[in-house]
Amino acid sequence: MKNMIHYCSQTSTFSLHNCKVSYIMEVIEETYLIHRYWGKRLSSYHFSNRPILKKRTFAAAPDNEKLEVSPEFLPFELPVAHQGDFRNPAVQIEHKNSERITRFHYQRYEIINKAIDLDDLPHARDTEELAQTLIIYLFDPIAQIELALSYTIFENSPVIVRSTKVNNQSEKSIKLTKLFSASVDTSYDDQLVTTFYGTHQKEYQLNRSAIQHGLFKIGSSRGASGPQYPPYLALSKEATENKGDVHAMTLIYSGNHEVLLERDQYNHLRLQIGLNSETFSWQLNPGDSFQSPQALLSHSDQGFNGCSQSFHHFFADHLIPPIWKNQVRPLLINSWEMTYYDVNETLIKQLIDAADELGFETVVLDDGWYSQRNSSKTSLGDWVIDHEKFPKGIQPLVAYAKKKNIGFGLWFEPEMVSPETTLIQQHPEWVMRSSNYQPLLGRSQYVLDLTNREVQRFIIDTVSQAIDTLDVSYIKWDMNRHMTDPFSQLHSFEASEYSHRYILGLYRIMNELTTTYPNVLFENCSSGGGRLDPGMLYYFPQTWISDNTDGKDRQQIQYGASYLFPISAMTGHVSDVPNHQTNRTISFETRAALASSTNMGYEMNITDLSPKKKEIIRDHLQEYKEERKLITQGNFYRLLSPFSSNYCAWMFTDKGMEQAIVYVFRNQYEVYELSLLIKIPFLKEDCLYKDSVTEQVYSGSELANCGLALENSKDDFIVHKIKLVQIEKEL
Repeated sequence: MKNMIHYCSQTSTFSLHNCKVSYIMEVIEETYLIHRYWGKRLSSYHFSNRPILKKRTFAAAPDNEKLEVSPEFLPFELPVAHQGDFRNPAVQIEHKNSERITRFHYQRYEIINKAIDLDDLPHARDTEELAQTLIIYLFDPIAQIELALSYTIFENSPVIVRSTKVNNQSEKSIKLTKLFSASVDTSYDDQLVTTFYGTHQKEYQLNRSAIQHGLFKIGSSRGASGPQYPPYLALSKEATENKGDVHAMTLIYSGNHEVLLERDQYNHLRLQIGLNSETFSWQLNPGDSFQSPQALLSHSDQGFNGCSQSFHHFFADHLIPPIWKNQVRPLLINSWEMTYYDVNETLIKQLIDAADELGFETVVLDDGWYSQRNSSKTSLGDWVIDHEKFPKGIQPLVAYAKKKNIGFGLWFEPEMVSPETTLIQQHPEWVMRSSNYQPLLGRSQYVLDLTNREVQRFIIDTVSQAIDTLDVSYIKWDMNRHMTDPFSQLHSFEASEYSHRYILGLYRIMNELTTTYPNVLFENCSSGGGRLDPGMLYYFPQTWISDNTDGKDRQQIQYGASYLFPISAMTGHVSDVPNHQTNRTISFETRAALASSTNMGYEMNITDLSPKKKEIIRDHLQEYKEERKLITQGNFYRLLSPFSSNYCAWMFTDKGMEQAIVYVFRNQYEVYELSLLIKIPFLKEDCLYKDSVTEQVYSGSELANCGLALENSKDDFIVHKIKLVQIEKEL
């Protein structure tokens, strides 16, 4: 077996490397595990970047004869508090007397010839691709606590998978008050930091800034990853979309998280990601263990596009449920913006007929189908079909759709419960709430206590019954509020454990459902991108990335989300105008192009269209069906950023760069711009490509360096679509 992990006993170094990346650590003083390098593959390493240490006043040193060896400026792999390192720690443990001092020493290591599975958490899947895992054990002989640091590397990926496990081997209980999944120390070199911020209907907004001295921190305390600050951080220096070094990290987790960047007085940088330490602690009794979520560390020397490609390929190969990796997703029509809560049997049957006529492949019955659900204020938890709206039930509609070879989907918000429902009357103890205060409503609903296994079983059985009895092929799983009262009425664990236990309960539910029904397509939604993260992607292969379908706002949302997520993980719909979220009117061509850049669907009334509109939609659906494999399974590249210009452009190519689709969006018309010019890199420069619309022929090098001139028509929010096909291998 090819060995990608090496330990050199003479130099006390660990090296992880494949054809793309190297990650190097050193054990010094037979005690400390030190970070030395993470980046482009090295042919060999001989400590060329090892700093020359000097004694510093105020710097604590464990050996008085080696004052230059101080934890204050050592680049730790897992920094611990109260041992001379005054930067942010990655692990913190509290003993019975409230003391928080631990001192971990390097003990041993082992190498496993596979990726490791985590029992209760989503994780990088082991596949046929060669993988090895290094586990380094640190030990505190006084406290009798072991730390197991895991590093997994795959043969063809520049992504390193990191996590940490705490094992209490003592005879006393301890409290884990902080545990990050990854911590990396490096040097400040005028890098910029890239993160994302957002809100409902404005997810994944790009934030790039200089790094100041001090601590920069983002994260979530909402009980979900949230649209405000998703788990992502990247460092870059003079990097563009197409070139330059980028180091990025994310977290395979869906709950409260924390991402930190610290620049200290010596111009050292510390990057950290993991559980939110302000909302987390965990009681570890003798013999107990706690496993952190996995962090993914990606390096690229091909700019932000290269970094995104690394994440895209890794998610497709090692995160998305394997059955959905190469499976074409159905082209669907959703009832929501057509009917809102006013759904009924007649309308849905008409929708099925129209879907069949136009070429849709799945009809989704969104909110409003159950138990007198006529607004957002009622009925969640009482998942009984509303027989006033559906006198014959829903199953005949599913059968009617199947006769037309159309799938049928159903909306659920299973984690929530409305007041004055039968469920809450029967089980008031199932509500997440404090024992001292009345729980707060959010969107007129309470959150169910997913730490309770009875609640977990209720949700599993409810969704299972719908799948079994109705034979639906698609479930839209929504979650429309965040936690305000994170406590269980029934369990005695500490409140600071609640948020993580909730997520573990959610993962158990999703794991059982997706394992039992692998062929049902589960779509993640949280008012759009309110819980869009790699953890959810492990179970649900795609996410409705925003409730905002506006043709301008979607450019930024989709562009930003693509930094992390492959196109196959995103869904986007063509909606009507004026747009229901912004009241903006944008051409069908632009709206269609944006939706066609995802797993595409529609969200409008298609039952009363004019013959001309039917023809336009029918042609669009047929065109997308012909192109969707290229769009969802090919490579995706960002070309022009809507965050910094009046334009947005991106490109899809097949793996061999023989076909390409380029979309160029121009928003506001400017009279001084006589034409548009778009440079198209990433094609094979020594080959010729034909534009299938104009039949013009261009060289790949010409498109990359000269660019392609496009008409700048007098209107706002226009789009150009360019389809290129290779016609010669070499000039």
